[in-house]
Amino acid sequence: MSVPSSVAKGTVLNFNLGPADIERIADALIAQDKKVQDSVAAEANPTFANVIVPLAALENEQIVDYSVIIFLQNVSTDKDVRDASTAADRKLRAFGIESMMREDVYKAVRAVFDNADEMASLGPEDRRLVEKMEQAFRHHGLALDKEQREQLGKIKTRLSELAIEFNRNINEGDDRAVFTREELEGLPSDFFEGRDTEIVNGQEGFIVTTKYPDYVAVIGKAKREETREHMYLVDHQRCPENIPILQEAVGLRLEAAQLLGYRTHAELALKKKMAKEPAAVLEFIDDLRSRLSDLAGKELNEVVALKKADMEAAGKEYTDFYGWDSRFYSNLVKEKKHNIDDEEVK
Repeated sequence: MSVPSSVAKGTVLNFNLGPADIERIADALIAQDKKVQDSVAAEANPTFANVIVPLAALENEQIVDYSVIIFLQNVSTDKDVRDASTAADRKLRAFGIESMMREDVYKAVRAVFDNADEMASLGPEDRRLVEKMEQAFRHHGLALDKEQREQLGKIKTRLSELAIEFNRNINEGDDRAVFTREELEGLPSDFFEGRDTEIVNGQEGFIVTTKYPDYVAVIGKAKREETREHMYLVDHQRCPENIPILQEAVGLRLEAAQLLGYRTHAELALKKKMAKEPAAVLEFIDDLRSRLSDLAGKELNEVVALKKADMEAAGKEYTDFYGWDSRFYSNLVKEKKHNIDDEEVK
């Protein structure tokens, strides 16, 4: 596969890739994938060595290049690069769905899976690899009839489109708030260095975005509850356009699961996990909750006491402990009880 040398195996993420580089790498990945799949499908005598190994090795070889070009949509400061990365993600996802619904490739994998002598000769890890690969194809509808398989393919394609749109909204949908220096009391001096400002009601205000570094700093260090609350609500109310996307995706996931013979999406998803069944997960969560409830109660009482003391010192009435309080008072516990200062560590 011909890819830029800057994306060679073992290198770190390259932010210098341009849109043309990203498109070229995506096309090269698809071309290499097709070549291996065609070779596997053409095997007259499918075995672990000539079917499973090439498919698994291909996935292992491609993961770095794939991750490099897809990750840029989340982190690049260049919109053209983000757009190219998103387009590559869409193209590769669509090809991935197409690949997992190739009957000829599944036939070769299934031949290895059904070969009792071949499976018996494998070690536990290799045998598990075959089982997982066969299951992955089956969960993409290869055991269904043609009509159901086509319906499932449409569902998976739509889910892929929704996922890309959902993530794009999150990546591009950062909101912002403007606070005075007084409202940001508690933030370290370097927080204000080089920060954009604007005049609001005749006062200079500092622009704070919902990007992670800004949000975490304010929610964890701002002494005024009103500031933390405002920042919390700005962050949690962004991307309302994702609500119908999520609602549609939930419905499609259920439809896909039921096509494959499961009652819920959870049942389908957990078949690939250690828990296997939703009941086992719920039992685990309930057991964990009961074991941690006493400790959690003590920790909650500790941070609540700190907030009550703050309210009393400010002459205000304590009402409750909210989501925007958690990180701030947890930081205070670290500082007061454990003598850990994040600013000093930084």
